[in-house]
Amino acid sequence: MTIIKSNTSFLYNTNDNSKIVFDCIDSHVIDDRDPNQHVLFRTNHLVPYCRRPLSIDPINKIQGHIENTYTFKSLMLQGITSDDLFQWSVSIDMIELYSIYLITNDAKFGEYIFNNCSSLWFGSNCQYTFNLNVFIESFGDFVKSSFKARKDYMGKVLIHTCYPHLSGCYRGPEPMCLDWREICDGKIDCIGEKFGIDEQYCNELELNECKEDEYRCHNGAQCIPLEFFRDSRTSKDCLDGTDETENFRISSFSIPEKSLQCIDSMIFACEEGTCRQPHLFSCGDGTCVKSNFGFDPVSIRQSICIGTSRSIYYLQAIFKSAKQYPDDCYLLLFCKLGFYYILQNDAYNIEDCLHADWSSINCTLEHLSFPLEPILHGYFQPIYLTKSLIESDNDNGWPIYICTDPRLCLYLPKTINNINGLNCRSPPILSFNNPGLSYHLRKDATICELMGNINEYQSNSSLFYCEKSHKYISKHRLIDGIQDCYYNEDELYKDSCLLNDTQRFKCTSETKCLSPIGIGLDQPQCKNREDENFDNQEIFIYSRLCNDIHGFAELVPEDGETDETNCEWWPCLTPYTRCDNIFQCANGIDELNCPNVNCNINEFKCQIINSSDNYYCIPQEYIYEEPIDCINHDFHSNLWRKIFYSNNLTFNINKKYISWKEKTCLTKNDICNNSLTNDQQLICNIVEKENIRINPKFLINLYNNETFCRMVDHDAVYNSGLYYFSTWNLGYLPSIINETLSSSQQSINIKPKKSLQINTSIELIEYCNRGIVLFEGKSYEKKCLCPPNYYGDRCQWQNQRISLTFQILTLGTLENKLSIYDIFIYLIDDQNQIIHNYEKINYFPTIDGTTKYNRYLLYPDQPKNPNYTYSIRIDIYEKLILNYYGSWYLFIPFSFLPVNRIATQIRIPSEKSQSLKKCSIQCGNHGQCFKYINSPKEFCHCDQGYSGRFCHLTYQHSCSPDSIPLNSSICLCPLNKFGSKCYLQHKYCRFNNNPCQNNGLCTPMNYHINHNDFICLCPEHFTGSYCEYQSSKINIYFKINSIPQLIFAHYIISHHDKKHERITMIKKIPSDRNSIELSYKTPFNLLFIEFENNYYLTVVREKSIQYEHISTDINVDNKCENITKFLNSTVLNYKNLRRLKYYQLPCVENAKLKCFYDNAYMCVCDNSRYSNCFDFTHNMFYNCQGYNYCENNGRCFQDSTTYPTTSICMCEQCYYGNKCQFSTIGFSKSLDVIFGYHIKPFISFTKQSNAVKMTASITIIMLIFGIINGVLSILTFKKESLLKAGRGIYLLTNSVISILTIIIFTIKYFQLIVFHMKLITNISFIHVNCLLTRGVSQVFGDWLIACVAIERSLNAIQGIYFNKLKSKYIAKYVIGIIFILISISYIHDPISRRLFHDYDDEQRIWCILQYSTNLKKYDKFINLFHVLTPFIINILSAICITIQVFRAHTKTKKSNYKKLLFIQIKQDKYLFISPCILILLSIPRSINSFLFGCIGSTRNPWLYLTGYYVSFMPPLLIIILLILPSKTYKKELLSIIRKINFLSK
Repeated sequence: MTIIKSNTSFLYNTNDNSKIVFDCIDSHVIDDRDPNQHVLFRTNHLVPYCRRPLSIDPINKIQGHIENTYTFKSLMLQGITSDDLFQWSVSIDMIELYSIYLITNDAKFGEYIFNNCSSLWFGSNCQYTFNLNVFIESFGDFVKSSFKARKDYMGKVLIHTCYPHLSGCYRGPEPMCLDWREICDGKIDCIGEKFGIDEQYCNELELNECKEDEYRCHNGAQCIPLEFFRDSRTSKDCLDGTDETENFRISSFSIPEKSLQCIDSMIFACEEGTCRQPHLFSCGDGTCVKSNFGFDPVSIRQSICIGTSRSIYYLQAIFKSAKQYPDDCYLLLFCKLGFYYILQNDAYNIEDCLHADWSSINCTLEHLSFPLEPILHGYFQPIYLTKSLIESDNDNGWPIYICTDPRLCLYLPKTINNINGLNCRSPPILSFNNPGLSYHLRKDATICELMGNINEYQSNSSLFYCEKSHKYISKHRLIDGIQDCYYNEDELYKDSCLLNDTQRFKCTSETKCLSPIGIGLDQPQCKNREDENFDNQEIFIYSRLCNDIHGFAELVPEDGETDETNCEWWPCLTPYTRCDNIFQCANGIDELNCPNVNCNINEFKCQIINSSDNYYCIPQEYIYEEPIDCINHDFHSNLWRKIFYSNNLTFNINKKYISWKEKTCLTKNDICNNSLTNDQQLICNIVEKENIRINPKFLINLYNNETFCRMVDHDAVYNSGLYYFSTWNLGYLPSIINETLSSSQQSINIKPKKSLQINTSIELIEYCNRGIVLFEGKSYEKKCLCPPNYYGDRCQWQNQRISLTFQILTLGTLENKLSIYDIFIYLIDDQNQIIHNYEKINYFPTIDGTTKYNRYLLYPDQPKNPNYTYSIRIDIYEKLILNYYGSWYLFIPFSFLPVNRIATQIRIPSEKSQSLKKCSIQCGNHGQCFKYINSPKEFCHCDQGYSGRFCHLTYQHSCSPDSIPLNSSICLCPLNKFGSKCYLQHKYCRFNNNPCQNNGLCTPMNYHINHNDFICLCPEHFTGSYCEYQSSKINIYFKINSIPQLIFAHYIISHHDKKHERITMIKKIPSDRNSIELSYKTPFNLLFIEFENNYYLTVVREKSIQYEHISTDINVDNKCENITKFLNSTVLNYKNLRRLKYYQLPCVENAKLKCFYDNAYMCVCDNSRYSNCFDFTHNMFYNCQGYNYCENNGRCFQDSTTYPTTSICMCEQCYYGNKCQFSTIGFSKSLDVIFGYHIKPFISFTKQSNAVKMTASITIIMLIFGIINGVLSILTFKKESLLKAGRGIYLLTNSVISILTIIIFTIKYFQLIVFHMKLITNISFIHVNCLLTRGVSQVFGDWLIACVAIERSLNAIQGIYFNKLKSKYIAKYVIGIIFILISISYIHDPISRRLFHDYDDEQRIWCILQYSTNLKKYDKFINLFHVLTPFIINILSAICITIQVFRAHTKTKKSNYKKLLFIQIKQDKYLFISPCILILLSIPRSINSFLFGCIGSTRNPWLYLTGYYVSFMPPLLIIILLILPSKTYKKELLSIIRKINFLSK
């Protein structure tokens, strides 16, 4: 079988003769940052280019170049798989249909026809080709290249598209038509019967207000997240583009970048953008000009639309409309009004005008109107007197009247005439200096624009009334640099700072608050232009200080302080003066050993005079200079130095000359030969600031005093825009142990993709307008693929649509850091909640964390049905388990707008949404009620097979069995499946074929982007395209007193071409560790560890290393101190520019200091003990931007304040867990709480901590001792003579219970070890053990001893009347009753126990008690009751027995009663001692529960562990407490021991 390999499987949604949108190919484009901006995100565009003809356009099935034809059945018999078809020219739809046939073996699919296309042809009938001689690897690249080719026709190409959905709008003579951007643009473009329909309802925009955390786009049409304001010029999120600057600084100088060009781009900034200001002319591609359809050359030149030619095209249409007049009248207008400037290929030309006989002209009309409608400047219609035109010169006709529509221009002078329903006035007086009519009408046009309103307004708090101009405007238009009122009231407003607008910029040089759109280089500006610095985030101030660059004001002065004043404490050699071709250091060491100079070490480059390419390399040791006379010089003028060269090492024996090599720091005193001065300088300054300069600009030969070569050029061009934070001379901390590690792991080399070169003719470009041309059939008939914003057979019509931009942010908990989400964006009608259009996104938080997504949603009807309102619902699903996670609701405002531009941020919460038990809507039996994540609105989430507002509609679907249908045509696919019905299996990401190593997760790319590509999501300690490499590791050991709960690891990455990058990671420190291991995948230069508001410089890498293992300590020597510790208050109170110049002193004066900081900078001491500072934001918010998921007052930290990827909770004392959801507050401390964190998961027992090994040993010893104690006790109390009374049964039972207690304790301990070591992970088994955690055996034993005491008391009281048989009988029942009552008293314990998954780094499962307030009180009471009641019974019993025996003795013996009582108490002391010991052993447990309240730290658990183990001592002490004090029991015990010894012998 012949296989014609192709890549055109991109085609989908193929035509079945029932669709008006078909044969689609997706263009996937990712825009990375603007090279002149420090942008932290990229923009993702996925635009479907489809055939989008009108419903009335004929669609014929045409065959192209078919190589072979097969049926599905024949393909199957030949062993062809669906994977094989991906190599052929076949659509995704056809491949999936074949896959269904292979799986189901349904005979009805067997005869389906499959066409194998010839090379470079594709389509269901092989009907399409791009007519290229190369394969298209990416359709997105093809689209970009195609549009880039349009730049060759800039100013020539004609792109003409129209908005057809404003019924009745007459824009002007054909082919003039309305552009959608001309709706609500502040001027009336629709004239005629539906006059002004394009500005209807637009007053609603002026009244619109936004929330505090939103930016209000200047035209009022949108509210966007404040984070989107000024985030990237190429990512304009407002329709009017006012969220970004119009002028942009490309360096530190005030050089604005050119405005955005759209001829070569289809990005949202172009296609979904209107004009920035009212009254501009839309070019139809996102650019705007000041077109007014003026006829003079100046107006024409100003109004050129270079990307579409729309302005010229419309001007030509206006001129051609004059052909409605008779030929002679048209010729008269053509010549006298200069039509020949515009109409080059008309019936007439300038030659006809020059040779015309005007005396014989046959134009019988008295007046000629031109233009035919009042559209000159948008308002005017000149009327010419025919006779005056005949008499005038060519291109010099002047009207007799200027007429306007009576509904406009109400504030012009009174009319003198009414012609054809128009108000007509005398024309302006002709000025021969400025002959153009357009020039003379500008003032009147400005009055028409800026006086009065188009729509009627009522007074409103959101509006400002320009009283003289009789105009209402939004208060947001005040002080915005745009004149909105004729008398400029809006820009002269004095109280702009009282507008309660928090987003305005408050000038410090005057009482004025600028509108956000005026901040930066745009107008207006503050008096001292301090607002310019707002957009100069890229300027690295530290590199501009004291660099002796002449002629440039690099930084804005502060109170007279510049970057070059007060530099006495600034060194000449810094990373920013080094190798800039300027000698800042007197001996040139800042220009020595530069990386781009081909000289040996310690050699200077010396340019040969009159040669641009040739130079010498001169060793530093051969350069000298002679001291000069400075005493007689006033230094108001330059003092010139002479530099000499000599390779004779003996001539300077007398030290007459200064050797550059011998002087590490060449100072003014050296040059001036002032040896009397103590010149031990801390800092080597720039000598040239003393006006001591090298002259001439050459090195001089010592012997013949001839010019040798040029050493330094002071006139060198200095590009200050190149300097960003540099790590030069910072050194390495800790030292590099094995430098070969950096090369042991090679990074993956990705060959740069060659850009596709497309050569397209202007005819093909113009044929499809903003679409892409392709060819159909063997006749190569041109067809067009249109993006969603256009339709028609030539993409000539503009579509109504929603253009959605959104950014997805996760709270980034450790639980979901490797999550994958499928996100569905639905356009739904509000009435029925039916999905009409949707887009789907695969979202990987670790990869796409800051990506902005641009997507289109189209309405179901053209035009959209005005009887329906629509909204956007965004559903998110967990891809790995196909679980619903939550939904967002987006309201679509201003339904009268043709394009609804929506920009938003979607924040994925840490926990998925839960269905509501109480709901305002009825979801029936087939749906669940949920609340939107971002809105209080409720909705029904329907079960499979059901849809509609109340889940009452049923539907049939064709999704694969292992997928989830979301409606009749939308399927949620498993991870390794794709296709519209989820029947296609990914080639690589399969269960038995995982290309990702080291447990990496293979995740396929969106098949609309690439059906073969995949991404490996790597575990923390691995990296690489296939997770094949180990990540670099940093082991940090804390050599300080207080070890923190968590740390912030701030990685600083230096770049030579952009601002330094900061990556923050958050890490918890295990409670039993004094060290932590960090893994990193991106090479870095600096690492700061932050905790408890202190910074420690931990790692320094002057040059970043790709791969290494680092071991380092955190101690007091690493600590970064605050600058206030080193500088006095006078210096600290200086302005920023001057204060920074003293920042060299801390490093110079403190030899051990490694770093310091202030409110804005972090500074590091380099190898020369100079400071190198960079911008460093210290603010860490504790509420995760208002989404604090931490419980119990835990503080939520994020690694970034703008685009966070990770968050973590820092818990208050007594709380723990990944959300601080677990508490150590309670009335019985379990071993889980006390000791759980010390057991490390996934580590063998032999590698566990000493604490674990020690407690395990103690537990085993207690088990052995407890069993011996229990067995001996049982043998003792088992004697028949001791079981005649009830107390024998109690003691025997207690002995058995003691063994059970210690066995259960041991089992629980080792279960805890096994569970936390992850040796057993069965949740059901763990849950059962959790419920049975709290034993009653300890309490049961105490009560049995109390029963023994009660019986002894009764025996003492009754004496010979005590019935042993009855007591034995009662004991059997009492034991059972006590056990039942104790169990019932603790029944609340298992009921309140829950298993919780703690998704921290160790993935623990905790058995947690959750008591209500009343249960807490009850638990406290019942614990007190079970501890104190047996003790009280024992004490009272002992007293009772002692008294009874004492009374008996006093009856038989007459003696001293006190002595007898004392003797009796001494005899019965064991009755008092035993309960006291038991209560004492219960005290640690009680103290833990009641006095301390909670375990403050799990790091030092020994006090609580001791108390816990002591509480298990009573079962081990039966022999000591109950047997040895009794002669009878002791005798029996000794007898048993003797028998055991006898048997052992």
